[in-house]
Amino acid sequence: MSPREATGVDPQQRLLLETTWEALEHAAIAPGPLEGSRTGVFVGITSMDYSQRIDVSDPARSDIYLATGTALNAAAGRVSFTFGFRGPCMAIDTACSSSLVAIHTACQSLRNREGDLMIAGGVNVILSPDPFVLISKWGCCRRTDAARRSTRPPTGSCGARAAGSSSSSGCRTRWPTADASWP
Repeated sequence: MSPREATGVDPQQRLLLETTWEALEHAAIAPGPLEGSRTGVFVGITSMDYSQRIDVSDPARSDIYLATGTALNAAAGRVSFTFGFRGPCMAIDTACSSSLVAIHTACQSLRNREGDLMIAGGVNVILSPDPFVLISKWGCCRRTDAARRSTRPPTGSCGARAAGSSSSSGCRTRWPTADASWP
């Protein structure tokens, strides 16, 4: 990625590149031999804070790098393109369940033999207090700033910023029954 391109790339895309590298590293898979392979990428992503914080409508600032750097649908494609993967590639936005749905979809893709290896995960970087202000107005935020174990009912929700990826080259395709054991 060139320095010019990097200035228009949402930090979420950079985090996905980093966590993909780490997932491959933790799985002891060298990225080089995967170039051109049927490796798929499934990314849960929903936050658009970066594009809202920078003025994408400013003609002096707008260019192709900003367009692809801030589009949620380009996040998975950036990972596939950077590593040279040729498997299925999908950015998924189902709000709070985006990462879970991405991992589920990657497992389904493996089961359907649409690829040999899948990278799945999600990213959520919140750069603005606006979502918290809105959910606070709805009465959904915690009244305290600390998470605690309690037998009392929950007092709301708390947000987080995170990124993660994992790699898998196989999911069980046969499930145990009363008469069968795991393969």
